[in-house]
Amino acid sequence: MTFGERLQIARKDKGYTQEQVAEFIGVAKSTYTGYEKNNREPDVFKIKRLVEVLGVNSSWLLGIDDNDDGLTSEEFKIIKKYRQLDPRGQSAVVDTIERELCYSSSNKATDAKKFVDDALECMAGTDLNELVRTARK
Repeated sequence: MTFGERLQIARKDKGYTQEQVAEFIGVAKSTYTGYEKNNREPDVFKIKRLVEVLGVNSSWLLGIDDNDDGLTSEEFKIIKKYRQLDPRGQSAVVDTIERELCYSSSNKATDAKKFVDDALECMAGTDLNELVRTARK
């Protein structure tokens, strides 16, 4: 993914127009459009401002982390959404991921008893009433 593609994803995720971002960082719309089309490159001060305005990681925007963590743009979007949640919401997401990981590993079990034991272990410490309340919200 190019710098311009990342820039466009970040801008759209924030719900900004090209004109708005251009104004926020102090450039003409045509200059900003050039960034997204990879026809122009912003200087380091503009990149810093883009990171601040768009709320993205500079390493991601510059394409440095692409191969290091292997996140797809869809995974990155999910992480950004997670960060917007309040602590209760973040906790619910983590709990859901843990249950799904337990279920996935238990589902691979060939022995029925092991499957049940693994499922019970996954549910240990889980407040079922809280799960029901969260599911109904």
